[in-house]
Amino acid sequence: MRTLDFSSPKLDAYHVLPDSPLMQRDFLLALTSLEARSDHPLAADVLRVAQINGILPVSVIGFQAFPGRGLGGLVQLPHEARPRAIVMGSRDFIAECGLQLPDILEVTFRKWQKEPGSIVALGGWDGWVRGIVKWLTGK
Repeated sequence: MRTLDFSSPKLDAYHVLPDSPLMQRDFLLALTSLEARSDHPLAADVLRVAQINGILPVSVIGFQAFPGRGLGGLVQLPHEARPRAIVMGSRDFIAECGLQLPDILEVTFRKWQKEPGSIVALGGWDGWVRGIVKWLTGK
């Protein structure tokens, strides 16, 4: 049995679509870049995991935090010519932003959301959810 501390949520997993090394890196870079500007308790472990994976946050243009809902801003992915408008947050926030959730990520979202002590967020750009991330908390 795993004992977790509510005061220090740990990034447990993420699932991206398409499931490729490039998308995994892009999603973690986007998440890290937004969380680096956030004061949210989940941000610290995102930055720790990114550092372990050799990913440093990039600048975010027009960063906005929507407390209790999500984050957004323009993020320049290293291999692209233009920044992307990227949002991360709750399912409701992502839906309000107009992003579509692919069926395979919907399945992951529902499964992870049912796990005790889990916090699940979605993130994406260009009209689609590109990934889902899960933190674990507990006592």
